[in-house]
Amino acid sequence: MAAKTYLVVSNGQWPKEEIWRPLVENSVHLIACDGAANQCLAQNISMDTVIGDMDSLSKEVQTQIQQQPNLQFLHQENQENNDLVKAINWSVEQGATQIEVIGVEGGDIAHQFAAILALCEVPSNTRLHTTDSIIQLVNNTGYNNSSIEKNTSFSLFAIGTVKGVYLTGAKWNLINQELKPGTQGLHNVVEENCLEIKYSSGRLLLFLDR
Repeated sequence: MAAKTYLVVSNGQWPKEEIWRPLVENSVHLIACDGAANQCLAQNISMDTVIGDMDSLSKEVQTQIQQQPNLQFLHQENQENNDLVKAINWSVEQGATQIEVIGVEGGDIAHQFAAILALCEVPSNTRLHTTDSIIQLVNNTGYNNSSIEKNTSFSLFAIGTVKGVYLTGAKWNLINQELKPGTQGLHNVVEENCLEIKYSSGRLLLFLDR
């Protein structure tokens, strides 16, 4: 069954067009988080849904968006989650099987960090796309990538304590290791035809360089 891919556009800096354009074209539904609607309008990209507290959209733009046919305008003021998490969770409710995210770079470093940590609050079928990397939470069933090119750089970071980590196919492999937050997993390199990651408990963030 083909993936039902939703693209979430956050209100930050986009990666290069050669990265975001295929994501737009391959998605079945595009969601703009609040002020990201301004960027979509500037790029003449059709939106299916705009979601958020709308504090970054002028009244004129809100009116313009609401007049577009077949576009959902979801005003949500829940402050427990940021607009990105709201959009991802809404995508899951609509049946998305794969969620891609752009627009998480630039601006306040705290907002960038929050966007990455948001992966810990949402399903593991979510990936953040930046100019330099693809960031995702490693599924608790493991990670297996046999299409990755050799010499690709990647980083693996623990969120809290992660136990029973097995990493194979890399320059620096791991066998039943315990990882804690820090720099230990920075800048490893793929050396085999398949990169495989397994762990018994905890959470792991994978940064796969382009």
